Amino acid sequence: MKPQSAAASAAVSRRYMELPRYLRVVTGQAELAETLTAVARDLGFANLCVVSGAGATAGVAEGLASGLAQLAVSHVQATGDGRDVAESLAAADELRDADVVVAVGGGKTIDVTKLACELADVPVVTVPTQLTADGIASPISVVRDSAGHTQSMRARMPIAVLADLDVIAASPVASMRAGLGDLVANPCAIRDWRLAANADRESVDDFAALLAQTATDLVYATGVAQLGAEQPDRDFLRRLLEGLVLSGLAMEIAGSSRPCSGSEHLFSHALDRLRPGTAAHGEQVAFGSLLAARLHGADWRSLQSFLRSAGMERAASGFGLSENELIEVLEVAPSTRPDRYTVLDEVDEPELGAAVRDVLTA
Repeated sequence: MKPQSAAASAAVSRRYMELPRYLRVVTGQAELAETLTAVARDLGFANLCVVSGAGATAGVAEGLASGLAQLAVSHVQATGDGRDVAESLAAADELRDADVVVAVGGGKTIDVTKLACELADVPVVTVPTQLTADGIASPISVVRDSAGHTQSMRARMPIAVLADLDVIAASPVASMRAGLGDLVANPCAIRDWRLAANADRESVDDFAALLAQTATDLVYATGVAQLGAEQPDRDFLRRLLEGLVLSGLAMEIAGSSRPCSGSEHLFSHALDRLRPGTAAHGEQVAFGSLLAARLHGADWRSLQSFLRSAGMERAASGFGLSENELIEVLEVAPSTRPDRYTVLDEVDEPELGAAVRDVLTA
């Protein structure tokens, strides 16, 4: 074997990544504003641009901005989840003049703002109002292109994540179930990752995989039946938040979404194309994880029971889609990201059909 050069060896042994410095969980608007002020001071930021959606998150953003009396603050609303929205936001004077951008909202607002900050090279702090996905602390933004198709793009990793449990607790329980669905996808993604490594398609970062699995374990250790009863307590919400943040860190360490996105996410992307509006992203990847677990020979029945106990019956039973419709989605799924090798590259249509029938009839 040819020996590595010194430069190549250094590239392998040293990695550079951007990780958040702060994860602060608070209770109430006043404490949120106080904490953001302290974080901004620590980092030397004096000019903030707060970005929100145009709906309920605008009120949260305005309340936060009003509590930042010691800082210069502008407020911009970003509507939509398209790449063009992120590009327009990146070009806005308010964002370009800011020392840091504060993204207040759910998954769409945070994804668009992270991408805008990557384009404009401005730091970003995320303030999630819902726990719907792991994008709150990841280097990936999922946005729509001009054709309306979702695409995953490199985005700015947040320098801080600040969460107000009062706001999150008031969000719809359905959004929390979606966040749970995104987390239970991690073991599936890791299996696909190791499958790709066994096929000599890529190598696995064991630490990133460990972190992604740990993120899922955090919520498996809780009483998810609270979600089924629509009465989640603060301990569950904190664990869900921490799990989603750990997933984001795993992606930054891996240098891609690989530890948290495999065949189950390809299934969701294909479902968006063929049956748009079927369900929330997290619900779709949860059902995709169920099908993939069956294809991998993993314990899919326990996962199905887990989803049902969390009140995710639609995600556990295929959203009312027929066997043929689901097979079609699975067949299209690999084309949504041809570079991502998964279990779907190793099975044929009869195997897909058998897996779908098992899951639908369980």
